[in-house]
Amino acid sequence: MSATNYYSGQEAPPELSTEDRRTHEVDPNAAPKRRINDTWFNRVRWPAFLVAWVAMGLAVFAYLFDLM
Repeated sequence: MSATNYYSGQEAPPELSTEDRRTHEVDPNAAPKRRINDTWFNRVRWPAFLVAWVAMGLAVFAYLFDLM
């Protein structure tokens, strides 16, 4: 059975083992769109949302605890 490159449909070189094909180093600059960009949303708004979500959860828990 021959190994086919998933993306291009080309045959893999026969001298490479399955393990070598699976664990090869990936060039980080090859697909820059696939990385999480360091945007304003990722640096500020997302952590702020998580903090607000936890604070609201604690407020609801405290409210329910006081009712008991």
